[in-house]
Amino acid sequence: MLITSGTDNGVQQDSAVINDKGMVGRVIEVGDKTSRVLLLTDINSRIPVMAEGSREHGIVAGDDSDTLSLVYLPENSKLKVGEKIVTSSDGALLPPGLPIGVVTAIAKDKVTVKPFADWYRLEYVSVINF
Repeated sequence: MLITSGTDNGVQQDSAVINDKGMVGRVIEVGDKTSRVLLLTDINSRIPVMAEGSREHGIVAGDDSDTLSLVYLPENSKLKVGEKIVTSSDGALLPPGLPIGVVTAIAKDKVTVKPFADWYRLEYVSVINF
């Protein structure tokens, strides 16, 4: 996704991009007047996250669909369907607590997260430099 803000507006690489529902992606390229955003759903996207209820840490990964996968969870995970997933401060790249989505399914080999953002109605976003 391209946004019409760049270094002239203070946008920095790796900044979080959010809308009124939650995190949308992160800035991967910055020009003077525009920036390129890697959406959470992109197959190349990996974001360190935490479950609000169980406090378990993992990585939310895009797979080029409308949902996300939660990977690298502990073996004895206590994660539950319905738990809210937020950014963690792991890696000190993004601010902690930005809403990502909610766990909708837990299978033996896959945890599915439904993002809060509506990818088909993205019009206005904000950039958070951290």
